[in-house]
Amino acid sequence: MTVVGCSGSAPGPDSAASSYLVEKDGHRLLLDLGAGAAGPLQRYSTAEAIDAVILSHAHSDHWSDVTQLSYYRSNAIRDGSDCGPLRVFGPSNMNSVLTTNPDDFATTVTRAGDLELGPMRVRLAQVRHGELECWASRVDDVLCYTADTEPCAAIEALADGCGVLLAEASGFDADGPMRGHLTAGDAGRLATKAGAKLLILTHLRAWQDHLRLLDEAAQIAACPVILAHPGLRVAL
Repeated sequence: MTVVGCSGSAPGPDSAASSYLVEKDGHRLLLDLGAGAAGPLQRYSTAEAIDAVILSHAHSDHWSDVTQLSYYRSNAIRDGSDCGPLRVFGPSNMNSVLTTNPDDFATTVTRAGDLELGPMRVRLAQVRHGELECWASRVDDVLCYTADTEPCAAIEALADGCGVLLAEASGFDADGPMRGHLTAGDAGRLATKAGAKLLILTHLRAWQDHLRLLDEAAQIAACPVILAHPGLRVAL
């Protein structure tokens, strides 16, 4: 798994918004592709080599650069590499540009359950992000990505027994319960309950103290805790 971007809510000065590249046996899956992420993605993969994208929800910091990825792929087609439309799995309220351009996007509305994507098995669960439909992902029973969610039974069930928990840390316990988001403390508690071996904090908002987020989660989690950063690679 490679962190392409990890900034929360908007791109930051040092990172694009959320995007994570998962690779197995030559298959490449993106979990989200938020604002600004299509550019740095090219450090790790060509556009035409991306096999599928799972979009957690319809906020632009999680999906908007899919259109830019499609543009790069169209250039590859002009150069003779016919990669076909990009497979996209997304919420029922995803932007219509993804559902009305079949030459560019082969779009499937997300449903709870398992997907077979090449050599990967991905389990999807709907989590609580305010009133907005949002889906968390678990890849091969190894990596669990929370997307944006407040604490809920669905994310606890999905994360249970995972090796690596990639969890948002969008605030601090001192700020009180956050509607639709995890605090750093929530991420630590989720990792402990899940029995995760590693917690990676992501969705790091540019205006927050990231080391303080790390400290809060590390005080609670029963496993090592690290901060996501662009280019971070983790063997799953």
